[in-house]
Amino acid sequence: MLWLMLAMAVFILLALSSFFSAAEMAFVSVDRIRIKGEALKNNNRAILLEKLLEKPEEVINSLAICNNIVNVTASVIAGVISANLFKSLGIGAITALMTFFVIVFGEALPKAFGVNNYKFAIRIARHLYLIRKIFYPLAKILHSFSKMILKIIKKENEKSKVDEEEIKIMLDIGVKNGTIEKDEKKLIEEIFDFNDTKVKEICIPPDKIVSVSENETVESFLKKFLKTGYSRFPVYGKSKDDIIGMVHVKDAIYALSIDKNTKIKQITRNIIKIDPYMNADDILREMQRRKTHMAIIKSIDGKILGLVTMEDLIEEIFGDIKDEHDLG
Repeated sequence: MLWLMLAMAVFILLALSSFFSAAEMAFVSVDRIRIKGEALKNNNRAILLEKLLEKPEEVINSLAICNNIVNVTASVIAGVISANLFKSLGIGAITALMTFFVIVFGEALPKAFGVNNYKFAIRIARHLYLIRKIFYPLAKILHSFSKMILKIIKKENEKSKVDEEEIKIMLDIGVKNGTIEKDEKKLIEEIFDFNDTKVKEICIPPDKIVSVSENETVESFLKKFLKTGYSRFPVYGKSKDDIIGMVHVKDAIYALSIDKNTKIKQITRNIIKIDPYMNADDILREMQRRKTHMAIIKSIDGKILGLVTMEDLIEEIFGDIKDEHDLG
C-alpha cells in the first residue's frame, strides 16, 4: 500500500511538472497585444496577466523553482521505490525511465502544448499570480545568492584578464600585420568607448523629447505618430516633467480598433527611470532584461534630464542607423 501511494505521488509530481512547463511556455509566448485588448474590455484575467507581464522574470523564476522542486522530489521518491523493491538492479532502469518521463512528459510535450496557447494563458492567470506570490521571495533569495557567488568567481578571474590597453596594442599590431581590418579595429575600439560612456552624454535633451498626455485619445495620438514617424512615446501625467510611462503605436492601433476614444493611460507601459551617471552598456543590458526600448533619465530630485532609446545606444557603437522612422 505504501509503495502504491509513493508511485501515485510520483505521478502527481510529474503532472505538476507538466503544468509548470506548459504554464511557463504559455506565459512567455502569449500575445501581449491581444492581452491588452482583452484588458481594455475589462477582462479580469487579462488585466491580471497584463500586470504579471510587467515583470515577467518574477513569474518565470517562480515557475522554475516549482518545476525544480517537483522534479527533484519525484526523482528521489522513484529512487526510494526502486532501491527497496528492485534493489540495485532497478536503480539504473528507474533513473533512465524517470529521465525519459521528465524530458518527454514534464518538458517537451507540455511546452509544445503551451506555446502561443492564449486560452490556456488566460485560464491560468490566477494560478500564476498565486505561484509568484508564494515562490518569488525564495527565487529572489536564490538569485541574490547566485549573484554573490558570481561576484566572488569574477574577482578570482580578474587577475587573468587582459586589460583594455593591451588589447588596443594587439589591435595595432594586427592592423600592421594585415590580420585585422581597420574597420574591425575601429568597431572594437568603439565597444571599449561605449563601456566608458555615461548615458547623459548620448541622451535626447528634455526640450527635444516628444511626449504625449495620458489623457489624450488614441485617435489624436496616432495623428502625432503620422507626423513624427516615431513608434514609441513617453507618456506624461500632470505635466511634461511627470513622465509616468511609455506608449507603443501598435498598442494604440489595436485600441483604436476597439474604441477610438480610449485614453493613452489605458495602454501605457512601464518605463525605466535611470541615473544620468550610469554607463551606457549597463543601460543596454537593463533594457534587454526588461524587454523595453526606452528609458527616462532623472536627477536625484526627480527632474527629467533626458531620454535614451535602444537605437541611440546601438548607434553609439555602430554609427547612425537609418530606419523607417528616420525622417528626411
